[in-house]
Amino acid sequence: MKEHPEKYRLVKITPGNIRQSHIYINGHYDFFPEECVGQSQEFDNQYGKYFELILDGLNETIHADIGRDAKTKKPRRFFRQRSWVSRFFTHHKIKAGDYVVIERINKYKYSIYPCTNGDKNIIKPCASTSEITPKKANRKKLDINYQRICKCKPTHINCLEAKEWLKCQIGVWQFSYEGRDIRDKKMHPATFPISLSKKVIELFTHEGELALDPFVGSGTTLVAANDTNRNAVGFDLQEKYILLCKKRLSQGNMFNKAKQIAIVDDARHIDRYFEKETVSLIWTSPPYANLLNRTRKNKSRRDRKNEQLGKVEQYSQDKRDLGTMALEKYTKSMGEIFGALLPLLRPKAHCVINVPDMWWENKRITIHVSLIEEFRRRGYELRNIIIWDRTNIVNRIGIFGWPSNYITMGVTFEYLLDFWRPPIK
Repeated sequence: MKEHPEKYRLVKITPGNIRQSHIYINGHYDFFPEECVGQSQEFDNQYGKYFELILDGLNETIHADIGRDAKTKKPRRFFRQRSWVSRFFTHHKIKAGDYVVIERINKYKYSIYPCTNGDKNIIKPCASTSEITPKKANRKKLDINYQRICKCKPTHINCLEAKEWLKCQIGVWQFSYEGRDIRDKKMHPATFPISLSKKVIELFTHEGELALDPFVGSGTTLVAANDTNRNAVGFDLQEKYILLCKKRLSQGNMFNKAKQIAIVDDARHIDRYFEKETVSLIWTSPPYANLLNRTRKNKSRRDRKNEQLGKVEQYSQDKRDLGTMALEKYTKSMGEIFGALLPLLRPKAHCVINVPDMWWENKRITIHVSLIEEFRRRGYELRNIIIWDRTNIVNRIGIFGWPSNYITMGVTFEYLLDFWRPPIK
């Protein structure tokens, strides 16, 4: 092949790389946009502009930048984000002396994979890109079943009996927590009961069908899918939450026929993992724009000096995180994500979004209204709005607004927005 120094870079893996789980990119800074080099972490966490790095063989795309040394201010020798490197080395059985290829797809998208003719006796350390035989990143779809395994009639949308169906038709739902539920906000700032997730899954899917959670968080959707014998896949930006998902799943039923998978990736890349019209339910509780990304004053709580006082209830400060975005940008990003997910849904398959409205500087922020309008623009049809009545699980509510300003407590109820993909005419 012809030499394209602007498209490929060859990197030799050293013993230090294997030992420390990183890949040296010194000498290749010109290969990445200048704005992708940020500050050191000591310098107020000012990251550079993120670029995508597609990991061959792992069905993962990570977002990375390049940090700077706190003392010299020079770019560091490796990507700042490198929790993926050990998995990449292990998957490809890479050892010291092997080479990997970094391929530029566009300005902010790259692919990394082993060099196919990686014999170090053939490719010299000073090899040019003309000696590389690059391959496309592995983008195989997930190996997970999506067909029903029950004996229900083809026209039925779920496995429920008439008595259970009748309970679901009441438009106000209540749930209780159980011992397996996570309620510690230090583990995750926004969790919901397993019983809620089970009800949504059982209402809109059959056993064996596939549910998808684009913002899986602590993994409640996957736990409920395991309980109900549904296949499910959950995605999250934060590796710590995916590890929490896997821990919870390891304690579940290992003998049912369904599979649940937790993946570290951006929700914007989910369409790469599935064939079209294989998903029977999208069910999630997304970040609430940047409304949790603020210091808690506990004005609405009787015990104002509890452990949440002064804390910022956020998911992360990652620029890709919807929990850092103002409402307008958040709504647009949600529309882009779910617009890409729509073709994955079967016709008449449902998409259920759990969101609250919130108060910000004495104004009601109607997240549910913004999302309804945006989803309609993206091709979804609103079917139902269900109220999740949380009064039975909320403790120690204080007086908020008394005596001059009447404000309903947002913590006492949330919305379940039920959309579907319209039938194909």
